[in-house]
Amino acid sequence: MQFLPVLFACASFSASQTPTPTPAPPQAVSPADSTWVAAHDLKKKADYEKAGRAFAAYAQGFPGTPRGVEALVEEGVCHFSLGRARQRLQQNNQDSMSAFGLAEARFRTVVEEHATSAVAGRAQYMRGTVAMFSGDLVLAEREYGTGLERFALDAKYLPKSLERRAAVRRHLLKTADGRTDLARYAREFPKGEDAEAVKRYLSMMELFDKPVPELSTGAWVQGDATTLANLRGDVVVLYFFATWCENCEKARPFLLDLAKRFEPMGVRWIGIVDHSKGQTPESVRAFLGSNAIHFPVYMDEGRTTTTVRGQKIPDVVLLDREGRIRWHDNPANLQDATIELLLTEDPAALPGPK
Repeated sequence: MQFLPVLFACASFSASQTPTPTPAPPQAVSPADSTWVAAHDLKKKADYEKAGRAFAAYAQGFPGTPRGVEALVEEGVCHFSLGRARQRLQQNNQDSMSAFGLAEARFRTVVEEHATSAVAGRAQYMRGTVAMFSGDLVLAEREYGTGLERFALDAKYLPKSLERRAAVRRHLLKTADGRTDLARYAREFPKGEDAEAVKRYLSMMELFDKPVPELSTGAWVQGDATTLANLRGDVVVLYFFATWCENCEKARPFLLDLAKRFEPMGVRWIGIVDHSKGQTPESVRAFLGSNAIHFPVYMDEGRTTTTVRGQKIPDVVLLDREGRIRWHDNPANLQDATIELLLTEDPAALPGPK
């Protein structure tokens, strides 16, 4: 009997205990998912070579599956990004063109063999983009047009293809066609991701194919004073910049190289700065000398910028031999082909001033 209290106590203790649940085993991460995440992490780090190989391995491991097809597109994007990185001063070379060729091959595979895939519209859009950065603007216009026709239900890449085709058409000096694409974008996609840029381009293009009023110059900081009338007969580049502008500094090597290559062909350059942030003729002159900017530059009181509807810097306006605006955009978007077209076109075949 002396053991009964102890037994009772033990029984009472056991009855009051809540059983500890057995922990669930950790969720296993599938090799496919981990490979996909690892490939995207490499892409985010701009390690495009390794990322491209990782996406290629994924596509080979899961051929024909939705994500396997998407991996082909991602591999193509990595090759395209490599091509862009390998360009020098926005000019192509053997390495950049090789990468662009690999990108095109992957996108073509998706469009031709997986046309009903959810990513086929993106692949077709990228075919246009590869062509554009490869310097084949005629092909780029055609590829974007194919995207607009074949993937008209792609809610994301239909408007993107429309905006990009408008850009290519501006490069090709097809003002009316480019304006038509932009107007369609503004009408059908008023809240699209490029809607504000489209509005800006439409505003600038209202001045295209029209003579620019004479320059309203302040002090000429460098070079001899001139007028647009004196430059009639030459293709003219108006370059808007500032000494304090970081993006202008990024664009400067490309623009100096462009001037070096096209000045011997008769292209004339005029730099335009203003008085913003304390810029003075003396400070601008010192900046020009230290940065090897050799072409004529004058200080604008704001009237020239307003006249051409410039809103941002750096900014470039191209004038044809008749003194008409034919192209206007950030210099990062300028291609050799556009200047070459201005140099070779027959002014007599163009529409008269409007």
